[in-house]
Amino acid sequence: MCIAAPAQVLEINREDNWLIADFGGAKQQAKLDLLPEVEIGDYVLIHAGYAIEKLSEEAAKESLEAWEELLDILEEEDKEMEKARMEHFN
Repeated sequence: MCIAAPAQVLEINREDNWLIADFGGAKQQAKLDLLPEVEIGDYVLIHAGYAIEKLSEEAAKESLEAWEELLDILEEEDKEMEKARMEHFN
């Protein structure tokens, strides 16, 4: 199973066929073989070092909002588990 979050294209090097994309502050390089038409500012999904799908800005924002919700839920669960662990040992 592949889980991919949208990344915004920041830089493109057509000569060497790669891009740099931003995942909320984390930058990643990816090959352009599957998406030669991608432009700076586009949103893409990256898997195994390749940009594999171009997303509309609307789809990317919806996906990013879903990721934010998921991360918030996971963070809250971690806090609850830590609290329960501390109560168990006290």
